Amino acid sequence: MPTDNRKQSESSYSDDHADEFDSEESTSSEDNLGVPVRNVVTQAFFNSIIRKAPPNCKGKRFYTRAAFLTATRSYPRFGQLKPDPAAKREIAAFFAHVTHETGFSVLCAENACMHAALCYTEEIKKSRYCDPKAKQWPCAPGRQYYGRGPLQLTWNYNYGPCGRANRFDGLKNPDIVARNRVVAWKAALWFWMKNVRPVVGRGFGPTIRAINGALECNGKNPAAVKARVDFYRAYCKRFGVAPGPNLTC
Repeated sequence: MPTDNRKQSESSYSDDHADEFDSEESTSSEDNLGVPVRNVVTQAFFNSIIRKAPPNCKGKRFYTRAAFLTATRSYPRFGQLKPDPAAKREIAAFFAHVTHETGFSVLCAENACMHAALCYTEEIKKSRYCDPKAKQWPCAPGRQYYGRGPLQLTWNYNYGPCGRANRFDGLKNPDIVARNRVVAWKAALWFWMKNVRPVVGRGFGPTIRAINGALECNGKNPAAVKARVDFYRAYCKRFGVAPGPNLTC
């Protein structure tokens, strides 16, 4: 669900959905790098996540598999760990966190809840999230750097370099992460490759710490940790791989 702590640039990008390829047959540089991500993140898998979002969820009309696959063209090493089970575990981990960050629990009964994921495009409890110590990435007047996109990118010191890496001005135009479908996924993948990928091989628990450890790990929010782990286990099972050790933080 949209939280408020983590998510540890600059030609203009104005067309809201300019880079999205709608064709299921579009190719990418992933083709020569082991298991193609699109063969793991099938339309059926993507639909199994997003179909649970209520019709009034903005994300249900915003997040698409086509946009995700287009974004992976900019991050061809995503989901390309060796051997193949490690690659599938990384993809499972990524979507477990996306599911948690963009959703909420509904229809709870007898300690069981259905989770509506890919619902939120931006954080509910908004704040400016401007760190004045990050002098390399000065906050623009009137701009707020609250969580946006699949992994809820947060803070000026993330929006700045993320924008530079992905051809948009993250400091002056942070809203594009919640407005452009492809940019939203690119921002999530940028954060993942920079902050989460280095610890993926250590187990799912360290990925929780990399994303939201300050508020969830070490007993601070065991329910949130359990929810993330449950999603991860479910996606690993769907991909036919064992989740591995070291699942919690």
